[in-house]
Amino acid sequence: MRHYLAPLMIGLLVLAGCSSNPNAIEPNELPDFDATYNVDRLWRSGAGDGIDETDMALRPAVTSQQVFAADVHGQVFGFERENGKRQWRQKTEDRISGGLYAGYGQVLYGTREGQAVALSADDGSELWRTQVSSEILAPPTSDGAIVVVQTLDGHLLGLNAEDGKQVWNYETPVPNLTLLGMAQPVIVGGRVYAGFASGKVACVDLASGAPVWERRIAEPVGRSELDRLVDVDSSLIVENGGVFTATFQGKIGVLDWENGRPYWSKDISTHQVLSSDMDKLFVADADGLVRGVEQRSGTFLWQQDKLYGRRLTGTAVQNGLVVVGDFEGWLHWLDPETGKLVARYHHDRDGFAAGPVVYDDVLYALSADGKLAAYRIEADD
Repeated sequence: MRHYLAPLMIGLLVLAGCSSNPNAIEPNELPDFDATYNVDRLWRSGAGDGIDETDMALRPAVTSQQVFAADVHGQVFGFERENGKRQWRQKTEDRISGGLYAGYGQVLYGTREGQAVALSADDGSELWRTQVSSEILAPPTSDGAIVVVQTLDGHLLGLNAEDGKQVWNYETPVPNLTLLGMAQPVIVGGRVYAGFASGKVACVDLASGAPVWERRIAEPVGRSELDRLVDVDSSLIVENGGVFTATFQGKIGVLDWENGRPYWSKDISTHQVLSSDMDKLFVADADGLVRGVEQRSGTFLWQQDKLYGRRLTGTAVQNGLVVVGDFEGWLHWLDPETGKLVARYHHDRDGFAAGPVVYDDVLYALSADGKLAAYRIEADD
């Protein structure tokens, strides 16, 4: 039997065992700073119950015309991107996991029961449903012809985008104990890049599923299964000839996208989404430190520690600024050159269902209780 833990649950277990430890993490208070940017909320809409006190991550998905969001009770919503007006709601009753993908006229998601589902982006009607080998804990992805889904038990599957029938199946061994989540596979140049709970990254041919290469980012270390967790749960960034990723309790590093050859790696632990801009990576680690990292060398350019312990979301980039959310529902914007805090906005007191998503310099945030909003940010003149 396979088991999984939410990263937050792991943190609670650690703290519970160290209640008398003076070094146990306590969240910093909100830091004072001089804001140099103004945040403007464009609209706010309700998207069901969000994650409803679970540890699931349900990232919204954005296209040029629409925003899509879901809750853990199986409701999926389509909104107009311009004004947030709800276009449709589909009550699927699925236990949706990992978040949504939207593109090519479809909204895709996976379920805890191991089903891949495609809905129409126009009205939310179901297009197809396919049973796979186990839970799907990452958002699917697609190039319009092949839908790629990844399962908890180490399968990476290519499905026909028209009817959901299986085209290929790539499999790699994974440990029995994993985190509650997975990195979304990435399609670039006719290949699929995916990270696994074993700490490995694989590259396969999109058309056939044939393996191109497989490489380990981090080695499991320790006696217990908990100590040996090295899941690749943060996002994969495939650009500039490299595959950039990070593991929980492990490494951040880059592999050559052609052959998997490692260029560099640094000790850092994260299960959150990475972002990039102008040859820099931005990562929020498991302790709440935010870092800027040079892509070419892996050099840490800066570190922001004022958000320490605030259980940060993954990072995103908006108008050239780095943005993260925290457990109290605050959004924080940082200067990409120095890490200095430049703006802050309170989205919702219940925290976030997942990290923020940026599309055309507009940021979309979904709270843990289903509040969806869009934001612009501009320099304070």
